[in-house]
Amino acid sequence: MGEKNYLKNYSVLGKNVLTYIKTEIVLFIAVFLSVITAGFVKPSIDYFAYIDYKVICCLFCLMIVVNGLQKTGLFQVAATALIKKTGTLRKITAVLVGLVFFGSMVITNDVALITFIPFALILLKELDNPRQRVVILVLMTIAANIGSSLTPVGNPQNLFLFTFYGLSPGLFFKITVPIVFTGGVLLLASLLLIKNDTVHAKDIIANYQLTLQQVSIYLILFLISILAVFNVIPYLLVCIIVFLSVLIVDRSILTSIDYSLLLTFVFFFIFIGNIQKIPVIHSFLASISRQNIQLVSASASQVISNVPAAILFSSFTEDFQGLIRGVSLGGLGSLVASLASVITYKLFTHSYRNESKSFMAIFTIINSIFLILLFGLTAIV
Repeated sequence: MGEKNYLKNYSVLGKNVLTYIKTEIVLFIAVFLSVITAGFVKPSIDYFAYIDYKVICCLFCLMIVVNGLQKTGLFQVAATALIKKTGTLRKITAVLVGLVFFGSMVITNDVALITFIPFALILLKELDNPRQRVVILVLMTIAANIGSSLTPVGNPQNLFLFTFYGLSPGLFFKITVPIVFTGGVLLLASLLLIKNDTVHAKDIIANYQLTLQQVSIYLILFLISILAVFNVIPYLLVCIIVFLSVLIVDRSILTSIDYSLLLTFVFFFIFIGNIQKIPVIHSFLASISRQNIQLVSASASQVISNVPAAILFSSFTEDFQGLIRGVSLGGLGSLVASLASVITYKLFTHSYRNESKSFMAIFTIINSIFLILLFGLTAIV
């Protein structure tokens, strides 16, 4: 009997480990690659020099601040106020897509989806046509990935590339505006896929008690975090200020930070630093990076996602414009092309387990169409 219980517990533990690995697959890939390359480059104190500490610190600060703002309910209150003014499914979709599109420029693509996808699932629960619900959620996901491409703080890869290449805001926006503008026009056109049926939106604000004091604190912390990204204030000073502030205001925020993303960056920095010292791999990556970095990085994003692709190829190309465009467009296409897209999939399948295949099919088709069209149109623009 004891042996059966032991085997049962072992089986449950194994399933939990596998589930965690699937959930954090990119982190495990980063760890695996770091360990493999460590066999060629002996671990030493030099490993610490590989890490871009500004990226880690700024990302940590932004995560804290945005999670704090999200917890106040500010975004949900604003969203419900907008939804109340709509009367048709197409208008509701336009508001949801717009909230994610513009919100992701400031609060990052993953936080925008974590905030508004559950909101959308409640709003769209009574829809007679399940496929319309999926299409709306897919359009919201695309909006997050496109909208976040505009700013240096919109997503992790932008923050990294902006810092790595030491770009000015003007030059960065010159690269990203055509992508986001063109993507925005396509999203507007895609609203025609949604039926213009009359729908009565629900009031779904429940447990949020906005306090002006907390909202003000987080907005101030957000502002100084942005200033750190643009090198106006030393990032280490900002990191200390944000950390101490959240300890006083609400230390529970520290438990909601995506530390796995921070660790993913650290291990990819180590991996990149190591392969720089392995001649064969370095030569190969340098060679393919000289071809068409936009196409190469976008293609790689379909397999390893755009954050690792940005870190990987940044060390092998000076064509930062092509790389930024490549990983921005590369966030479209497959489900794993952008880690933010996986958030939508998880939230959707948690509520509609039997519709996962339908979601994957519709997601892949619409994302692929956007990827192809944006590749062609941005080249013209």
